[in-house]
Amino acid sequence: MENSILQQLKTIVLELSQLYTKVQNHIKYQESSEGYVYSNTYHGWVHEYNTVIKKYNALTSVNLSYKTVSEYELSTSQKTVRIDVAKSFAQSIKELSEKIETDIRNEQNKETPIPLHQMRKCFKLGIRGCPMKPDEKKNKVFVAMPFNNEHKDSFEYGIKIILDQTATEYYKADVEISNKDMMCKICNELQSCGRMIANISGHNPNVMLELGLAYGLGKDVIVIKDKNTTAISDLGSVEYIEYSHAGELQQKLLSLF
Repeated sequence: MENSILQQLKTIVLELSQLYTKVQNHIKYQESSEGYVYSNTYHGWVHEYNTVIKKYNALTSVNLSYKTVSEYELSTSQKTVRIDVAKSFAQSIKELSEKIETDIRNEQNKETPIPLHQMRKCFKLGIRGCPMKPDEKKNKVFVAMPFNNEHKDSFEYGIKIILDQTATEYYKADVEISNKDMMCKICNELQSCGRMIANISGHNPNVMLELGLAYGLGKDVIVIKDKNTTAISDLGSVEYIEYSHAGELQQKLLSLF
């Protein structure tokens, strides 16, 4: 339910509450004096109530019935209404107000399912889900690797050539320059990608963090490393591509795209 509708429902609850207070105060006064309520006053309350019901029905699909004044509610002269009838009407106003309040709370507490490609919880803000709510592109690849000259060739002449040849969109953090929070930028882009290529050469801690996030999000991960990097025991059962130069990496990646 849209926030604008919820706000209008809150306004309806306020109007019902004001009507209930007015009816209750008048009942107390009449009960201690004349012992009845004049029918024109009662008709006025019913009109106000039906005006609120009309607003409510226009916002929802509930289609509540309008209140009608029955002959048995009026005196023989039809000029007055018994106190007990007025009290019953006041109670119906209160119950409707409470029902709508409950509906509003239930709607506000309703948790929208988080798409599987998005974070369950933002570790920066500590809130449920990701406030960015990024869409996922299945054919987009997140490239996680150390940002140094030692591994530059593995990207330029290994990974990038294959991605370009297969018209695969990719994201590499050092390509984009912005004033965004780095971790939020990385997290947002990782969620929006369907696959990851993680170069764990040199056991770079940033790459390891991004790799862990990718596994947690259920991304399709391709792990690569150069022959100078020792295997990690925690990834012992994970298949990875090992290469000695960019050309070899390019050939091995070709079969996966």
